[in-house]
Amino acid sequence: MTTEPRIPPEALQPVSVPSWLDQVRDALADPAGGHDGLGYSTAEVPFAAVHHWHAGAVADLISEAVARHGVDAAPHDALRAVHARAAAGEPIGEGVWSAVLEPALREVYRLAYPREQVHSRASSAAASFARSRGWSEDEAERYGETYACMNTEVSERVHAEANAIANAAAYTVAFASRDAEDYARAWPFAVVQAWIAAYAGAAAGTDGPAAQEARVRLRDGLADTVRRATA
Repeated sequence: MTTEPRIPPEALQPVSVPSWLDQVRDALADPAGGHDGLGYSTAEVPFAAVHHWHAGAVADLISEAVARHGVDAAPHDALRAVHARAAAGEPIGEGVWSAVLEPALREVYRLAYPREQVHSRASSAAASFARSRGWSEDEAERYGETYACMNTEVSERVHAEANAIANAAAYTVAFASRDAEDYARAWPFAVVQAWIAAYAGAAAGTDGPAAQEARVRLRDGLADTVRRATA
């Protein structure tokens, strides 16, 4: 006779999801602890403010990032345009959101991928493996580089694709419904971190001067949008 595992009652409780504003506020927090101008509750902020932010400060930041990397700006321009329409009050269906979100997010996550670090680790590991099998130093180095190039390319593509699909699905629901709780359940803090990494350069990480500049621009842009929306 088998006994079903007992699930403690606390494990069955719904997960508490912080508001989208709390998530974003934390992701953009000033390390110096300065006032962020975001002392509002989501109940006070019309959802249109989210679209204004995306069409303004967010789109401006990403446009600069893709231009710096020589990436096609068309997907990001298309997403900005749809956010602008939604900010103006136009109802936008899920089909439209899905079509513009996925390609734009795919590129953001590709730019945010720590390619150099992944390549370096893969090359080092593969070269070490080759040396352990008796290969010469030159052979091991060539093998490590060849393996690292293939591994990094595939890993980057899978990372970008998986994140784009998952996030596009969640944001499609939130933006089409114009619902603050749906937006919170998409965990927007994560895509904020991806925007920062894409702008700063994945190799620079999320703590350097460029990353801090991105946080300031996104934080100030959101604060200005929220002030206007609640005035």
